[in-house]
Amino acid sequence: MVVLAACDSGASRASTTEMAGTTEHSHVTSVPTATVAPSVELPVTKIFSGEVSLPEGFTVPAEERWVFDPDADTKVTVSGNVIVEGVLEMRPRSGEVEHALIFEGVDESGFVGGGLDPVESDVGLWVMGNGQLLIEGEEKTAWSYEFDPAWEGDEVVATPYLPGEYTTFEPVSEAPPPNELGYRAELLNLSRNVRIEGTPDGFTHVFIRSTRPQTIRYAALRYVAPAFSEETDRTGRYGIHFHMAGDGSRGSIVEGVVVRDAGNHAFVPHGSHGITFRSTIAYHVMNEAYWWDPNDDDEEIAHDSHDILWERAVAAGIDLGPGGSRYRLAAFFLGDGANLVVRDSVAVGVQGESGSDRAGFIWPEAAGAPWTFEGNLAHNNDANGIFVWQNISNRHDTTTFTAYYNAQAGIEHGAYSNAYQYRDLTLLGNGVAIHSHALGEPTEGADTQTWADITSEGGGLFIDKHARPGEAPVRFLRCDLGKVMVADGGGDEPGAYDFVDCGLEPEDFDLTQAHPGTVIRVQRGDGSAYRLGVGGSVEEITPFYTEG
Repeated sequence: MVVLAACDSGASRASTTEMAGTTEHSHVTSVPTATVAPSVELPVTKIFSGEVSLPEGFTVPAEERWVFDPDADTKVTVSGNVIVEGVLEMRPRSGEVEHALIFEGVDESGFVGGGLDPVESDVGLWVMGNGQLLIEGEEKTAWSYEFDPAWEGDEVVATPYLPGEYTTFEPVSEAPPPNELGYRAELLNLSRNVRIEGTPDGFTHVFIRSTRPQTIRYAALRYVAPAFSEETDRTGRYGIHFHMAGDGSRGSIVEGVVVRDAGNHAFVPHGSHGITFRSTIAYHVMNEAYWWDPNDDDEEIAHDSHDILWERAVAAGIDLGPGGSRYRLAAFFLGDGANLVVRDSVAVGVQGESGSDRAGFIWPEAAGAPWTFEGNLAHNNDANGIFVWQNISNRHDTTTFTAYYNAQAGIEHGAYSNAYQYRDLTLLGNGVAIHSHALGEPTEGADTQTWADITSEGGGLFIDKHARPGEAPVRFLRCDLGKVMVADGGGDEPGAYDFVDCGLEPEDFDLTQAHPGTVIRVQRGDGSAYRLGVGGSVEEITPFYTEG
């Protein structure tokens, strides 16, 4: 064993049931304890302890285990690559012990990107071959809606949660009171006793392409992922980037991890399967925080990731910065694969200088995989809570989603026709509750696009123009929309919409910009029904919908 020491001289309305007035607010479910990925049983061959400087970086050889001293504050500073082919362990024995791996003097302008192997110029932490990270800081509540007394002395920020706020992240030492809707700010604890960092003048990255599962728990990564631009986005150097590991990543756990002050994507399971991201925080991140490459019809490589779980994941303060031009920025990019889940997660403070399609969660046209989507929350984003732009025949189920104080829409849904199934939506205080582009079509297990059980407290529905004909009327069930503006007259095709038990009367519709062929049918809660003519006529009709 070698010891190196002293060389060269940081939705829901409540995560638990709370009361605001007489209304009970509870969305986030309990989270099971994470299962830590199994370690490689190797004897310790080297220990870092105290202040260690290794300017050239280092390589942990296969079948060796290099360890930060679990009983002593240890900081290892490098200016070159750290390559892990064996085991690198950072596991302080208590919260009083700090471990840090610091990359200094990184020249981002020299990054070239690409490839499957370490690149000398792209300085970062590379986990290759059979390499494995065993990183476990002090376990703590990563984020909450109540201030945890154990956080005393930590860096804790509150997210924006008041009307018109998108960029205000305030340090706090107690929980702010609920807003007018009864929602509380998320409190994000950014302090960890295990850190991997670049510097403000030189960002680093973590690249994982290993045959073994990884354990990264309760660590903080800062100044990672070189700044986003049309050039650096192609380098593929992100915060924590599982890259084309396939089944080798199965069993990996990323829990309680903070990626902050990142110039590009924070958490990326690209072409890598079986990874759990739980109670993670992406804070002040450029570009999509939770992301992987979309498939490209011109490429032979599939970028799908299977069996991915994002649970109680937070993306807070997502931006492109000055000069950013990508208009479909999102906190969570819902990519392709199988058995994909995003649950009880939060997108807040997505912002940008151009375009209007930004959102907390996005289903882009480049990815069509169904996701299990439940219990998620998007608020105080300067555009939309959810943005969908898909023409697919798959059934997508979106349940128990909450969006509040988003500047444009709680949900903006396109593009031309699809069979999405929305249920149990709470859409409050947004520019409009729903901005609809897509018409309905049947699919297996669903006869059309359906929106059911919507609480908006009089929110608006804006129906935009259509480029293609729909196959079935879009259906709204049990909603409390206050105003429906039909503005599809500038499109090539008429729309068809059915409203059932939504409390809507003819005067609640604005049809001044409607397509002359658009059909609006309404069935009241008492079973009576009418058809609304674009010219203002009201025709009583036979009830047209029976549940089930």
